[in-house]
Amino acid sequence: MNGPSTNVTLGIIYAHGAALPLETFAGELERLNASTPSEQWPDMLVVCNVGTVQYAVQFPGESLSGDYLPPAEGALTNYTPPLYVVMVLRATGEFTFNKMAAFLIAHLVIFSPGSKLPDWSHMLEGMSKTAVTMTGYQYNLKGELRPVPRQFYNDRYFPPPPLRIETQKGELLSTIQFLPWQDGGVVLLKGKLPLPGIMIFFGKKGIERGGTVSRPPDLQISYVVPITAQDFKEMLIQFQQRSNMLVKSAGGKFIIQKFADEGSTSPFMARIFMGIIRLRDLVYSDPTKREQFDKPYEFVISSLMNARTTARDVLKTWHEHSGKVASGEIARVDGRSMRIDESIDKELRKEVESFLNAAVRTIKQGMQNLSKELQVDIGFLFKKQTNFETGIAALQSTDPLLAEYLRQTRSWSELLVESRNAIEHTGWTLPRVNYVQVGSGITAQEPLISNQPFTALISFMLDRLCCFVEEFSVHCLKKQMPAEITIREIALADRLAEMPERFQVTLSGGGYPAWKISYHSSLFEQT
Repeated sequence: MNGPSTNVTLGIIYAHGAALPLETFAGELERLNASTPSEQWPDMLVVCNVGTVQYAVQFPGESLSGDYLPPAEGALTNYTPPLYVVMVLRATGEFTFNKMAAFLIAHLVIFSPGSKLPDWSHMLEGMSKTAVTMTGYQYNLKGELRPVPRQFYNDRYFPPPPLRIETQKGELLSTIQFLPWQDGGVVLLKGKLPLPGIMIFFGKKGIERGGTVSRPPDLQISYVVPITAQDFKEMLIQFQQRSNMLVKSAGGKFIIQKFADEGSTSPFMARIFMGIIRLRDLVYSDPTKREQFDKPYEFVISSLMNARTTARDVLKTWHEHSGKVASGEIARVDGRSMRIDESIDKELRKEVESFLNAAVRTIKQGMQNLSKELQVDIGFLFKKQTNFETGIAALQSTDPLLAEYLRQTRSWSELLVESRNAIEHTGWTLPRVNYVQVGSGITAQEPLISNQPFTALISFMLDRLCCFVEEFSVHCLKKQMPAEITIREIALADRLAEMPERFQVTLSGGGYPAWKISYHSSLFEQT
């Protein structure tokens, strides 16, 4: 009988219950996988009425395609498939036994072709397809599954841009692209041309282990072959010289621009930027709709970073000036007079005004617009007390945790907005620096804002803003996620040094306890 077949045994670990989250078992499997040949890995771990840990298939540029079934012994001797094998967690709940049985039957169909078996797909009717992805693996040229190198993860890898294959008249026939892959490479071709006809230009390298996977609508992916990016360039030269077609740049360029003076190791960048974007992807699974979130959130990020930069500048200005005053570098007692050789009043006023404007833009304009996209109206947060109480009461009936969080937020957001409004409506300016003689020296006294030293107020407001942007955004994204997944908080000590994200997706059933929004007074970097 024609069709795929296998001669390997399926390995399933079945548990009636478990005291630990499925992520814990997945982490242990990752550890064991690192020291065990892939053909000896268990194919599925099942916790009854909770969920499964198993593997799924994913082709380059696509989402998960389906469950991964182990290939027949020796099947990968002569070719290496261009697919990712991804460890996934599924909160299958009451469908857990069905999922295991369907997986087993799908394997038996190719283990014993011709046997009369139930249609496994019927067993999964009504079951959610939502999954949480863990580690990704790739086959190397020896047919061994190896973790995808960290430098090729999508949060740090820019693939080479595709090249155009044209006729002599400039008609586009296809685009072609090289993708590094473990100890080899993969060629992606999109368009009219047949990929096998191009792979022969690699010579022996492209023929001996050649083959193509077709993906709709018009993508062809080569098997993994022992080639490098340099081999790909040389192949294209040969192809162009020996055919009547031209290979050209796609015309556009990637602009790699410095975004900030800090990277993913910074809690601010890891949490406010990268962490939120990762969670956004789970809610806006359609890339064409992500701009609905990205546009208002980009405004939030831009305004918050401006406030953060200005806060650093004004604090630096003050500490340098007060330090020079205290050391006597720019200040001295001259009889009954004090002589100060430097004035920072104008600079401080400008920087404080810039901070207050950027901070209020972040929360009042930026977060209010973002909240509308996330189907929450927080406009009442910035209104008079009676309107605020009315809005809180309405929110209390639908989202009591958020209502209490906003009630606490009001204590500082109102002061922030009023401080900015005082500049615009009453002409308030930061008071001048006052200097007092202390013994034989001079001390600079901080100007006050609302009876608080201005440096303390600015530091406090910036910290509150960072916490609010992160926590409010995560809470609202969490509410829109599929029912099978939620968000958990990673303990401070358990966060990765290379990217200390605070939040991570987890299974609603069988995963870590779900995070719940609550107001706190802890500093952003200590939360």
